[in-house]
Amino acid sequence: MKLDKICLFILACLIPTACADLNYTEENTRDEAWTYEYYAEGIKNLVFDVYAQVYTQEFESNSPYFLAGATDEAQYALESGAVNNYVNGGWSPANPNATIWNKSYTAIAEACMYLEKIHQTDISEWEHNANYDNWIRQMEMFPYELRFLRAYFYFELFRTYGDVPLVTTTLTNAQANSIKRTPAAEIVQFIVDEIDEVAPHLPVTYATEAGTEIGRATRVAAYALKARTLLYAASPLFNPTNDQAKWAAAAEACKFIIDNADAWGLKLSTYGSLWGHDAFFNQELIFGIGRNASNAFEMSHYPIGVENGSSGNCPTQSLVDQYEYQDNGQTFAQRYPGSIDLNSVNPYEGLDPRFALTVVKNGDEWPSNGSQKKPIETFVGGFNASPKYGATPTGYYLKKYVDGSCVTTADNQVTRRHTWIIFRLGEFYLNYAEAVFNATGSANDATYGMTANEAINVLRKRSDINMPEFTEDGEAWVERYERERLVELAFENHRFYDVRRWKKGAQYFKTIQVANISASKQLTRSSVNRQWDDKYYLYPIPQSEIKKNPNLEQNPGW
Repeated sequence: MKLDKICLFILACLIPTACADLNYTEENTRDEAWTYEYYAEGIKNLVFDVYAQVYTQEFESNSPYFLAGATDEAQYALESGAVNNYVNGGWSPANPNATIWNKSYTAIAEACMYLEKIHQTDISEWEHNANYDNWIRQMEMFPYELRFLRAYFYFELFRTYGDVPLVTTTLTNAQANSIKRTPAAEIVQFIVDEIDEVAPHLPVTYATEAGTEIGRATRVAAYALKARTLLYAASPLFNPTNDQAKWAAAAEACKFIIDNADAWGLKLSTYGSLWGHDAFFNQELIFGIGRNASNAFEMSHYPIGVENGSSGNCPTQSLVDQYEYQDNGQTFAQRYPGSIDLNSVNPYEGLDPRFALTVVKNGDEWPSNGSQKKPIETFVGGFNASPKYGATPTGYYLKKYVDGSCVTTADNQVTRRHTWIIFRLGEFYLNYAEAVFNATGSANDATYGMTANEAINVLRKRSDINMPEFTEDGEAWVERYERERLVELAFENHRFYDVRRWKKGAQYFKTIQVANISASKQLTRSSVNRQWDDKYYLYPIPQSEIKKNPNLEQNPGW
């Protein structure tokens, strides 16, 4: 059975002009009754409005929500980059980076409104339309899709803020401005219960469903949401007593996805095919955001010196230091702990293949399109380096997610489609490994049918990766697992939240390493200090919300 990816590609094309208008005027005649009697521009658009909120600014150029620059993965090249607010003390309840709060509660309110008014939908006057039967079948699915989306947005709120108001009905302004925060454990239980109820009603594929549309919620996406939610709920930030039952629940939920992947049409892909023009067809992808053809992300991340390149989120030496060598699993930092003479040695030779797919280093020919391809120079005075304004501050540029076939010259530009990953199968091998290790206390315990090490080795033995196997246990395993998760999921917006749920912010985010390459090609590391406070584990509740509703108590430390 072939799985329909939830790559929301078609929806991304339709949503910007699809907002249902419930404001009646003599000119548009679109009152509420009209909306619930007209399918394409009424009822369906109400559902699309909820899907639209999935499109945050997470992966937009120079966005504070492409979070790599707020982690040890990257440093944003320009000091004016909004993501820098996370690391320079520039965020606060008055400047809270509140997109997640705003878009999540907007989506939840829209979903609640529709779910309460389903009984008003009546398109019987269209029964002679050729699409009438398809419309009816799609409308039968909408409530389950909306409940999935509502649960998805509650996960976003839970992992970002912890306790948040749990709202499942439409509210008056007075009610909204007096509601209290619900304990995070209850939010988690709500998400799990909703998924258990709606997932069986969602299709594995839309190939045999009305309209055969890509971009709608599937059963697979629902179970992926449940599994990730349970992993977060078991993590130290939300499980301070280390309740083993929570880790066991997460392990079982992740194993369910792995065990059913074949039947659902899911399989691991090569690493480099996870992004690029046709990535939304990738069989590893469960849930993603598809975009129309563009080269905006490339303009933001191509190196300075490449026409219209702005450097963007530049990978750090901290990240590079975590890649292992294929011969013995030794890390870059372990093999080369001091300065490196790049004239006499190539320290990148033999590294994990994921390095070359993720990072652009000095000497690489990049971008890959013919008209702009040339060796990148990140040594001082080089064509793509300081003292040019905006050049990489780390010694590296980003390749992952950046489509090198895009042309960004003033004339003859080339654009490509992009797909941003939300859920993919590889994540759940890692999630399972973490959960089963913590549930059993061992990386070699097969209680759940597969050990933690076996799960990780499935990823590392892919044909295009083929890295040495995991055999560790205990604290050595934890250290290597956290490194493996960083490498595998780099720049997929996991690191920002992973380090927070592990409560290891000071360990990983307080100081990062960057590479300085002299004009004579000597690579040395230097430290960059960043602001870190344990209050950063959770976002601040926007001060504007607390002013409207004093019952919303602020998160600790803010």
